[in-house]
Amino acid sequence: MSQAASGDARCRVCAAALAPGSARCPQCGADQRAEACPHCGGVAGVSAHPELRFRCDACGGPRVPVDGGRAKRSGREVPLLQKARAAASARSVWRAAGIAASALLGFEVFLFAVMLLVLSASVGLFAAGLLTMAPVAAFALWAFRRAKSRGRDVAPALDAAWVSVASDVARQAERPLTAGALASTLRIGESQAEELLALLEVNDVVRGAVSPAGEFGYAPRLRVGAAHAGEPEAERAAHALAAEEEALADVPLTQRTAHVEPTKR
Repeated sequence: MSQAASGDARCRVCAAALAPGSARCPQCGADQRAEACPHCGGVAGVSAHPELRFRCDACGGPRVPVDGGRAKRSGREVPLLQKARAAASARSVWRAAGIAASALLGFEVFLFAVMLLVLSASVGLFAAGLLTMAPVAAFALWAFRRAKSRGRDVAPALDAAWVSVASDVARQAERPLTAGALASTLRIGESQAEELLALLEVNDVVRGAVSPAGEFGYAPRLRVGAAHAGEPEAERAAHALAAEEEALADVPLTQRTAHVEPTKR
C-alpha cells in the first residue's frame, strides 16, 4: 500500500513513520518543516544555533524559519541573511589568519631563544629578531581585530532579517497577532517576539488591537490585500520598510529597543 493511500506520515529523508505533527524525524533527525534555503537553494530543514539562531542543515547559512507556511515571504530578508553569513565567514577567515600568525610568532620566539643560548647575545641578533617577529606580531593583532570587527556585523544583520520576516507575518495576519502566535510561527521565545512586535509598532507596521475574544494583539496597519485599493501607498510603505530594515542592519537590536516603552518589550 502506498504512503498516500495509507495516510501515514513519512520522513522526507529516510521514509520512517512519523507521528502526526512531528517536527523532526525520530530516526534520522531530519526537520520536516523544510523550505528552500536562500543561500544554497536546497530544500532543507534548520537547526538551532547559539549565534545564528537558526542555520541551514545543508550549507550552515543563517535562516529565519516560518512554520507551516503561515506567511508568504517578501524576500527582503535574503540580502540581510547573506550579509550576516558573509560577515561570519570573513570573521572565521581573519580568526584563522590570526591563529596562524600567532603560531608562527611562537615558533620565531622559540627559535630566537635557542639562538640566544647557542650564540652570544648581540645587537645584531636582537635587531634581526625584532625585524623578524614585529611584522608577524602586528599582523596577528590586526587579523584578530578584523575578526572582531566583522563579528560585530553579524547580529545587526540578523536582527534586521528577523524584523523583515516578522513584518511579513504581521502584515498577513487575519486577526490581531499576539506575541505567543508570532513566537510559535518563528520558533522563538515570547520575549523575543514581544521585542519584534514593539519594533514593528514603532515603525508603523502594526498597531495595538483587541480581538473579538478580548485578547490584546497587534493588527497590521496595511494589509497585503489592500494593495489593489491603494497600490501606490502600498508600494511606498514597502519601500519605506525596506529602507528602515537596511538601516537597522547597522544597529544592534538592544540599541533599537532602548527607546521602546518597557510594557511593549
